[in-house]
Amino acid sequence: MTSSLDLQAGSESRPGFLASLRDYWRPGVREMLFLGFASGLPFPMVLTTLSARLRLAGIDRTTIGLFSLVGLAYSLKFVWSPIVDRWRLPGFGALGQRRGWMLLAQVGVVAGLVALALADPAANAERVALLAALTAFCSATQDISIDAYRIEASDPSLQGSASASYQIGYQVALICSGALALLTASHGGWPTAYFLIAALMLLGIATTLRIHEPATTIVCELPGSALVEAAAARLRPAALLGAVLVTVLAWWGLRGLLSAKDSTLALDATAAALVCFELALFAVLQLRALRRPRERLIASVLLPVLDLVDRYGWRLVVPMLLLIITYRLNYMTMGVAANTFYLDMGYTLDQVAAVSKAYGVLLTLFGAVYAGWLVRRLGFMRSLLLGLVLLSAANLLYGHVATLPKAPSPGISWLAAAISLDNIANGIAGTAFIAYMSSLTSKRYTATQYALFGTLWSLPAKSLASQWGRIVDAWGYPSFFAYTAAMGLPALVLVLWLWRRERGLAQSGPA
Repeated sequence: MTSSLDLQAGSESRPGFLASLRDYWRPGVREMLFLGFASGLPFPMVLTTLSARLRLAGIDRTTIGLFSLVGLAYSLKFVWSPIVDRWRLPGFGALGQRRGWMLLAQVGVVAGLVALALADPAANAERVALLAALTAFCSATQDISIDAYRIEASDPSLQGSASASYQIGYQVALICSGALALLTASHGGWPTAYFLIAALMLLGIATTLRIHEPATTIVCELPGSALVEAAAARLRPAALLGAVLVTVLAWWGLRGLLSAKDSTLALDATAAALVCFELALFAVLQLRALRRPRERLIASVLLPVLDLVDRYGWRLVVPMLLLIITYRLNYMTMGVAANTFYLDMGYTLDQVAAVSKAYGVLLTLFGAVYAGWLVRRLGFMRSLLLGLVLLSAANLLYGHVATLPKAPSPGISWLAAAISLDNIANGIAGTAFIAYMSSLTSKRYTATQYALFGTLWSLPAKSLASQWGRIVDAWGYPSFFAYTAAMGLPALVLVLWLWRRERGLAQSGPA
């Protein structure tokens, strides 16, 4: 059995790039432009844009740093994704499993943004923090349901186009919640900016009400079923205790890398949440009085994981998951340092805004559209490989720019060249990566499995990215960018191994 759609590529039509643009008008693809837009709107309003608001309100940097914990909702959404995958909402559930959760989450986001508009961080920062956390929770829930809808509503051969459409909408939303929101706040005040983004969210609500529920039937394994019993028999409590030990050791090791000046709150909170979850799972599995909750837990959480193993086998599942963990490491680590690097090299805010935030975003959108065609024509592995190689090349180009004399800057042409390569590469890599993860999910457990993939790639990437400042201070920018380029090597090896494995399976025929 194959692990992606690569092996189907030879039997499918391969339209040219211009002809492939027709795919974006197909059902299940065109809707993702608006749903991706709705998905991207709340993210800056509870993180980066909110940080600017807090700073202008006189909030100290330490407190602003604590607000970044709100972002954990996006990294830990796997924890409640089984509920979104399995439980039909009363009232909202009349729209269907996916649309019901989507609409409830969107209403929650709008309500949260309106409440944030009316809140005053200078008078009550704690209230703003609570509202931001609730809004982020609703936003992450919306992401879970939209991801599941995208996978289930699109034909497998169109996953690349659907992912590209989602990426385009998401990137446009980031501009609205970033540059547009800041501009609105500058001229009309922060409440007006938050009301504007809340109004734009109505486009997502209108799309949810207009689309049709995917035809996929959600299968809920009931406690006592043969499948649940078989899964229970495969459980090894010692493995959970081992997971607790690994979590504690990872926390201890990462904490040791931090200096006394670094905040450990985000790391401590993440580790504590994981350990509590693992211990609670262990208790549910061991106590006989909790037999009924145990079976429900198995049906909701464990079966989606075992489904991956049953479909692909451990020999493929392990490298697949390792690829998901490592594929975005170099981009995430470089990305958080980008704006500081531009300014340190002597570029002005106007130059950065024009080249990075305007010209660069357009190139990202082009890369996403191009990737939609690449995935269909070349398959996942070659598209992933191309995106990864281009990202590493972009990191090396940034490293070269860092060696140029600053008088007063290396020149706008060098900035444009580096950003061009970086944004096109990210458009290709990001779209191919989303499409690849989508192809691995089963439509029996779409939301849970895709949320698991999201947690696997985002938590390690964000943890490593947080150390970029220390590396630059110790080594300088040229060595830092060589380091970020090298971070792509593990993913490169995994892509080549999986590609070779799939080619071998294609030549030998179906098992």
